[in-house]
Amino acid sequence: MVVLHICPLSDDLCNGVHNAVPCHVKAQRAYADAALWNLGQPLAIDGLEQCFSADSFSTLPAPYRQPDLVVFHEIYIPRYLSLSRELRSRRIPYVIVPHGALKKGAQQKSRLKKAAANLLLFKRFCNGAAGIQCLTEIEKQESIMGKNLFVAPNGVEMPAVTKASFRTDETHFVYIGRILPFIKGLDLMIQAFALEKDFLREHRCRLDIYGPTEDRGVSFVPEMQAYIRQGGVEDLVNLHSSVVREEKQRVLLDSDIFIQTSRTEGMPMGILEALSYGLPCLVTEGTTFAQTIQGNNAGWNGGTCAQTIAEALCSAVNSRSRFGEMSANAIHMAEDHSWDSAAATAIGHYQECLKER
Repeated sequence: MVVLHICPLSDDLCNGVHNAVPCHVKAQRAYADAALWNLGQPLAIDGLEQCFSADSFSTLPAPYRQPDLVVFHEIYIPRYLSLSRELRSRRIPYVIVPHGALKKGAQQKSRLKKAAANLLLFKRFCNGAAGIQCLTEIEKQESIMGKNLFVAPNGVEMPAVTKASFRTDETHFVYIGRILPFIKGLDLMIQAFALEKDFLREHRCRLDIYGPTEDRGVSFVPEMQAYIRQGGVEDLVNLHSSVVREEKQRVLLDSDIFIQTSRTEGMPMGILEALSYGLPCLVTEGTTFAQTIQGNNAGWNGGTCAQTIAEALCSAVNSRSRFGEMSANAIHMAEDHSWDSAAATAIGHYQECLKER
């Protein structure tokens, strides 16, 4: 089976989707002839020779110009509309991986604009797909469009080193990801710290937020600084520029708890990575991980608002004696999300999509 993945990639290593897509393709090559057509800037990807930049299907090398199945990553990419029309005319089926974009929560961001785009353009794109690949069961339940929804998750590569010990007299929280206050719920995170600032000071806590200073040309740093000032938590919350590779590993291993308070997500790579290093995680329902992490005793469910996040913060700080146990559980959780397992699941669903067509 020839599977062609399509995505406009960038070299932004803080973008979870752009990190995940090459991993999906590389892992799936163990089960199919998978390749990647990058509609963005040309990139060389380690371990993936089958990554192409091309003007059209016809200029791709064989056999990828005539694939058995195409996989589109993300939704609101205008060029996908013409490419999907061409695929339908050629009777080549395609699958869409929305990466959380079709969830009800994600649809609330720029709601009117998305409603119009869905009605006029993207509803046909979604309904014409042979399947919609959701990354979690929650995403499947909350998606608003598409037919034949199935679950095939992201994966994680287990690191060579994991968290060895935790602080006993203070707690360092860390967030690493894109600085998008609404989607990532960073405003809620800071509000939660403000609600319990006296308790957190007493217990010597701090929060370090790492991320790029700009996202698609827009900087949310001034907005973040305003949240911190308004909450009176300048001594508790620190903003840093993005970290990648070895520096990111150092930051994770030097932290005690990974925190992510997103309003909506597909399946956050940052949380999977933190779990793989053995960091207990405090996450909201919007991340899709909250119930699983809580059920596996690998962290805390932060609910859906600043008040419930604040309550989870206090619970986490009062659980310092259990961090070692939760760390081991976090690693076991991550081990269940190998890229090989993710690839086998996805390819199985792709084969079913071809049979149904």
